[in-house]
Amino acid sequence: LPLPSPVLCISIYLVPTQRQRDAIMGAFADNPSILSLATWAWESDPSPLVTPTICLESLPILSTPCLTRLIAKGIGIGIIIASCINKAPVIRNILKSRSVAGLSVVATYGEVIMYSNAAFYNILRGNPFTAYGETFMVLLQTMFVVILMWFCEPKVGRSSIALALAGYCAYLFVVLQVLSTNTQYQYMLMVYNPIVLVSTRGAQIRENYLNKQTGAQSMATTTMNLVGSLVRIATTIKEVGWDFHILRAYGTSIILNTILFAQILMYKLNTEKFLRNLKEKKKE
Repeated sequence: LPLPSPVLCISIYLVPTQRQRDAIMGAFADNPSILSLATWAWESDPSPLVTPTICLESLPILSTPCLTRLIAKGIGIGIIIASCINKAPVIRNILKSRSVAGLSVVATYGEVIMYSNAAFYNILRGNPFTAYGETFMVLLQTMFVVILMWFCEPKVGRSSIALALAGYCAYLFVVLQVLSTNTQYQYMLMVYNPIVLVSTRGAQIRENYLNKQTGAQSMATTTMNLVGSLVRIATTIKEVGWDFHILRAYGTSIILNTILFAQILMYKLNTEKFLRNLKEKKKE
């Protein structure tokens, strides 16, 4: 008699029978921690092929849809962790040089609104935190950059600071009091995001072009933004679905961050010379 193939032997060993599946599900049903973990991983998937029950029943070998969803969750967590230091190089450059030269005040204000729009839109839509958590982390860091600008940029007066704070408070009121109860208008947060993105990053790109140097901007931060946007397109499709407004914002971000990345490379020598001269002037 011919011997069974190794692949057949392995599949017989790994693929559980229905009785084994029932036993696995019975064990999981009595374990609240595993059920909670499965709910977190698979509950909100837009695909009908991915639910906690279906994915648990496919153990020990997860089905392709369940596995890709789990991978997307893991990537999302990795992006959130990495985003915690997204603005760290920029903040370090500012603290080191005591200058915000090369940074556009308008562009930085716009980033605060842009990240706020993305964060609040996902919250109001009930999307999983792993699909947008980095926007919160980067938002907090960008707010800190704004505070540093207020201290380091003499051109920003108290009236400008008061106006910026009043404007953001009005923005929060509209989002939390109006849009939270009018779901048909929530899409407006992401509709305007590409416009804000083009305006703010465009202002930064223009300033870089005019100055022929990028000042306190960081290659590491720009690279993280670019790579993060690329990866987020895939994780958004998997975790949220084909949300056109979110995907359009990431696509716009990829184009603009690519231009900023190229400018940092192009003006690298000029930037090093500028920062060196700035440091010598401060010593004097």
